[in-house]
Amino acid sequence: MKNQFIQLLTLLIILFTSCSKNESNTAVETEGNVSVKMSGASFTDEDTDPQLKLSTNKSLNNTLSNIQESIVPFNSELSVLATLTPEPTTSSNVLRASTGLKIATAPVSLGNGAKYAIAVYNATGNYVKDTGMLTYSTSGTNWNLSLPAGSYTFVAIAANGQTFPSINFNQALANITFNVTGADTDILWKKLPVTVIANQTLAVDLILSHLFTQVQATLESTSANVVGTITAMTSSTISPNYGTASVKLADGLFTQGGSSTARNVAFSGTGLAWTSNAALIITEGTTVGKVNFGTVSLNSTQNGVRSGTIDLSNLSLQKGVKYSLKLRLVPKGAIDVPNSNYYWSSANLMGTAPITIASAQYIKGSVYGGNGSATYCEGALGTGWRTATQTEYQSLINMGIARGSYNGQTGWFLGTSTVPTTNKDNYMFLPDNDFVRSSSGNNNIPTGALGVYWASSTVQGNAKPALILTATGVSIVDIHQNNQVGIRCVKSK
Repeated sequence: MKNQFIQLLTLLIILFTSCSKNESNTAVETEGNVSVKMSGASFTDEDTDPQLKLSTNKSLNNTLSNIQESIVPFNSELSVLATLTPEPTTSSNVLRASTGLKIATAPVSLGNGAKYAIAVYNATGNYVKDTGMLTYSTSGTNWNLSLPAGSYTFVAIAANGQTFPSINFNQALANITFNVTGADTDILWKKLPVTVIANQTLAVDLILSHLFTQVQATLESTSANVVGTITAMTSSTISPNYGTASVKLADGLFTQGGSSTARNVAFSGTGLAWTSNAALIITEGTTVGKVNFGTVSLNSTQNGVRSGTIDLSNLSLQKGVKYSLKLRLVPKGAIDVPNSNYYWSSANLMGTAPITIASAQYIKGSVYGGNGSATYCEGALGTGWRTATQTEYQSLINMGIARGSYNGQTGWFLGTSTVPTTNKDNYMFLPDNDFVRSSSGNNNIPTGALGVYWASSTVQGNAKPALILTATGVSIVDIHQNNQVGIRCVKSK
């Protein structure tokens, strides 16, 4: 009997131990591990965008690339060619294997000592756990945690600035908002859905997105001789810039608060190019942006000391976008083709009394006889401007030519081998024009010509060189001076 009791007790112990092991194994198998790494910050991570980071201002925007362009006066002699570009203008299709994120440019590491926190919410948006506030180091430390299998939302907040915002993570995600004072806090945000699978480890790379807007500007003089070196700049500002932001943790959207105070921008440089600091501003993107420069001083070989101001308005500065503002000083009425030794007039000559410049490159303009055309450019644009010569045209042709259209008008782009889709006024566009053939009987305009422009300011006998545009190419031939053709002006740098 005693032996039977011992045998029964042993059997019960074995059964209890076996059940305990099975229960333990079952519990373990319902959890998975997650390893979270802070991999940096980006202005161009589309999947972390709280909204589409695209400008919509029609008055200045190129609608294809969201590049905003304008020409503004500097003083009585010079203009500023302004280009505001979101960086980058397009994103790549490269996928990050760990998260499937589309990254247009490599993320930048968080600053050493930056504060950050990560919180986890379940499928219904209820709080699960958070890291508390942590300090980032370049060596990097992962956050490793175990969670029951299922769907979760991870939300990360970081501050590259001095102050980490006060956030109560321990509540429903949909109810959480937090306040930020000043754009220099540079708040970074990321929300990522995570699926935890039992008995598996998931590695998650967090690429955070900037919530506030950054603008960095460059000011360039395009010629030491004509425009001059930049010797001083004062009182540059960007607006709007609001004092506070109230941010929703669930989607990264924020509402600006307080009053708008223009943000001061500091420039430094020597010679022909000065660059500003990267200025952060708080804006929802609903208020028209402005950039104002106080006095900019120049000293040119040809024109001596002079100064002017720059005022840009009607800019669309959207939230969370990094902008590059490029400002180029040129003579009034000029475009500056890259790598050209000349300024080219911004459009064709038009009219008779007075002769003026058309308002855009794609406008055909008027036509003129060769005799007497030498002074037309100077009369319309001022000292130093002249009819372009065959040598000057050839310098652009050597860089490349491309047949295309500008605002619906066909013609040829000179200075590029491909039709530009943006910044078309960085190159010279000659539209097919309404030239008039003379009845002289010699030095006729070639058959097949679609546009003709004088390529010399002097008469050579009864003929002078002209630039001929056809459907297939651009060439220079001598034509009779009695032909009526277009004129594009040029000025040496």
